[in-house]
Formats: sequence, structure tokens, C-alpha cells
Amino acid sequence: MTRIALPDGDGPEVVRALSYRPRLAAAVDAWDQAVWASTLDWRLHELVRMRIAEINGCTVCLQWRTPQAAVSEELLAAVSRHRTEPAFSEAERAALEYAERYCTDSTSIDGELLDRLRRHLDDGEIVELTLVIGKYLALGRFMQVLDLDQSCNVAVLQEESNRS
Repeated sequence: MTRIALPDGDGPEVVRALSYRPRLAAAVDAWDQAVWASTLDWRLHELVRMRIAEINGCTVCLQWRTPQAAVSEELLAAVSRHRTEPAFSEAERAALEYAERYCTDSTSIDGELLDRLRRHLDDGEIVELTLVIGKYLALGRFMQVLDLDQSCNVAVLQEESNRS
């Protein structure tokens, strides 16, 4: 049950909630489209997205899979152990640590971590990664805090995403 009253309709709860503020809905849609047009490696993108889903506790985000990432369930289940799990590259470890700190203690992001990121990503890619993390953090928490679609059938959301 959502924590706010939603307008009537058949669409996903998050879409119905955003319909209260069409200008913000348009901005969210534009941000989402920009993230889907990301030039970051899809595997790295998906690993970061999953770690943020764990941090947020968003059931929709935890169930969602990005098809073009082609990441195994075993690897997704290991994102919280990225420091010790041998399956992750150094670039993925740095990006996952960056995502964790961004989501939990952004003031702890220091020059040493940025230097490790720069070994694998250029400054434009770091900007992109930062905005991708921000999108998943913000919208995952938006959905989790307002209890939007937290018990929905994720296939409906995936179908809508595939149509856009």
C-alpha cells in the first residue's frame, strides 16, 4: 500500500505519483532517458545500479535487470562483497566503492578514490557515473520511501521500458 493517495489509473504507481507534478515527471523522464543513453560499460552500469538498489532497499530496483548488461545473478548477488570478490575488475571495484560512498557518506569521497577511478574512467565518464548514481539513488529512494510499486509485478515496468 502506497504512503500517498494516487490518482486512478492502470499505470505503475510511480507514474501515477509523478502525474501530480507533470513538470517534474518530464524532468524525471528526461533524466531516465539520459541514463539509458549512457556511454558507460553496461556491466559496470548494472553492477553500480544493483549496489544502489541494495543500499536503498528498493524491491523494484532489486528485481529489475538491465538486459543489455548480460550480468549473471551470481555477480549481482556479490556486489556488496566487491572488495574481496575476485570476479570484479579494478574499475568495477572503484566504481562500486564510489557508488557506496556517494549513497552513504559522500563527504568521504577523497582524492585517492577519484585517482583510482581516473585510472579507468576519464573525467567525462566520472561525471556521467556520478549522475547515473544520483538517478538511481534519488528515484530508488523516491519509490521506496513512498512505497510505490514495491509489491508490483516488475514485468509490467520492464515492458513499459522496452516500449520507450
